[in-house]
Amino acid sequence: MCGIIGEISDEKIDVEKFIEMRDELRHRGPDDSGLWISKDKKIALGHRRLAIIDLSPSGKQPMSNETEDIWLTFNGEIYNYKELRDELIEKGHEFRSNTDSEVIIHLYEELAEKCVEKLRGMFAFGIWDEKRKRLFLARDRFGIKPLYYYKNDGRFIFASEIKAIVKDDKIERKINPIALRYYFIYRYIPAPYSIWQNIYKLPQAHYLLYNPNKNKLEIRRYWNLNLRNEKPDEEFAIKKVKELLEESVRYHFVSDVPVGILLSGGLDSSIVAAISSSLGVKTTTFSIGFESEKYSELPYAKLVAKKFKIKNVEKILTSYKVVDLLENDILYYYDEPLGDSSIFPTFLLMETVAKELKVALSGDGGDETFAGYTWYRKFSIYKKLEALSMIFKLLYLIISKFPFKTLKMRLKPFTIDDSFIRYRSIMATRFSEDEIRNLFGKEFYEEIENDEDVIRQYANDIRNVKDMQFLDMNSFLVDDILTKVDRASMAHSLEIRVPFLDHPLTEYVMSLDSELIFKNHEKKHLLKRVASLLGLPKEIIYRKKKGFSAPIAELGIIDKYIPLLKNSHAAKDGILNQDFINKLISSNRSDENNAKLWLLILFELWYRRWKK
Repeated sequence: MCGIIGEISDEKIDVEKFIEMRDELRHRGPDDSGLWISKDKKIALGHRRLAIIDLSPSGKQPMSNETEDIWLTFNGEIYNYKELRDELIEKGHEFRSNTDSEVIIHLYEELAEKCVEKLRGMFAFGIWDEKRKRLFLARDRFGIKPLYYYKNDGRFIFASEIKAIVKDDKIERKINPIALRYYFIYRYIPAPYSIWQNIYKLPQAHYLLYNPNKNKLEIRRYWNLNLRNEKPDEEFAIKKVKELLEESVRYHFVSDVPVGILLSGGLDSSIVAAISSSLGVKTTTFSIGFESEKYSELPYAKLVAKKFKIKNVEKILTSYKVVDLLENDILYYYDEPLGDSSIFPTFLLMETVAKELKVALSGDGGDETFAGYTWYRKFSIYKKLEALSMIFKLLYLIISKFPFKTLKMRLKPFTIDDSFIRYRSIMATRFSEDEIRNLFGKEFYEEIENDEDVIRQYANDIRNVKDMQFLDMNSFLVDDILTKVDRASMAHSLEIRVPFLDHPLTEYVMSLDSELIFKNHEKKHLLKRVASLLGLPKEIIYRKKKGFSAPIAELGIIDKYIPLLKNSHAAKDGILNQDFINKLISSNRSDENNAKLWLLILFELWYRRWKK
């Protein structure tokens, strides 16, 4: 795993400044660094290396083909690189290393931008193609690896993290009000936006082509899930899912260094541990808990580790540690405000793992792939109410012909908002649009365009739970869950792999009828059947989902930072409205208001850290 950066400029690039920008990513790749500059000094590629596959100097990047007219800077792991390498050798390609990076170069020579369709893994990379005079950027199907880009003032810059881009003081740091609105609604900022104007995320499963001579930029989607409704025999589906999971875990253990497992004690990570045991892999699991047993899942993690005879390393998150992480690490490594409270246990867990290993597997993606979130069940209840509403409508039409006013009023059908608004309401939306209008400074709010919510494009018609899974895979998963894990892990030079996001597995599951995945409204029905075959204890398979969030209010974090909110720098600069903040502070401390205060606190701290 690595950090990548590149720049194309109308003027000669300041190489010293570019190296500073590259080295802002040293935490992503402490093992080595590399630099390539074009002859006219208007194109540069940089790389920070975390050596996982082929630890020799032959894996150094940026890397070129034999004729040095194609240059690559790559972040990620290609799990099927050995098979692809054999195919390319048969076609006459010669290799100078055993890296997956070189496979991408030769595959690009064969297929150009279609090379991404052959890759199985997680990746973000940039290729400068001298013959075509173009830059080719690509990001993996699920957005496991990040990729940002900036285009303004005759410069195009891309990087793994925003901090590398804004390291250059010439790049203006101006908050994007649209992005900030999304943060206060969802607690994360969805692609293609970033917190800064003129800096964007390349969305998952997309590639970008940039021709500087023509000043032409194109962004295209190269892969999407096909939501079919196939109905194979349930036992066949269970067996098929088990085989695909085992194949995925086997691929994800391919490494030239030892690989561990993040074990929460939940179903997903427990399945990864169970499969690793069945494959005969010798590994170590890592778990985190809280001082309060109400929130801690350590007993379940211990149960799984004991069942499969795996060494388990444990850590406890304390209130002191939360404050320490927030003020000294979180604000730096998370370039954008991310209001997911699980950033704290995640960050501490990665710190713990990194002391022993460079690579670990996680259970992320299991909730999206197998319908594990509580809001899926809520949605299915709404669908029943919707059917009931239709009955009431018919009754009302019949009754309306009679002069019974009172009866007509009682039977008047209730209305349910469109499916997307319903989705937003049940997945813990934070601030309403009216609240945001009052929260933002007047002039700042006026900058917001009347654009459609960017997430709505994935939710034109949510008919069933599988449509909600698709929506989450294209929004919440990539811009909250995977972002949280990537920043926390790479802050400690640790690579995290996600077997549940192997695309052959996800493609198969999402081709099945919703009733197989979510039978009788049972979350993870199909996965639970697989877990039974793997020998997981019933206490793990059927226990109530806890989630991984930190109890921010109980840890005293809200009370600690209220004085800071009463003197908001963001309000002084016209971004937020101090009167509205004070009103929220003085309101009752319900869970809903605490969640809003937490978002305000995190943004205020972030703003003080990153504004110029």
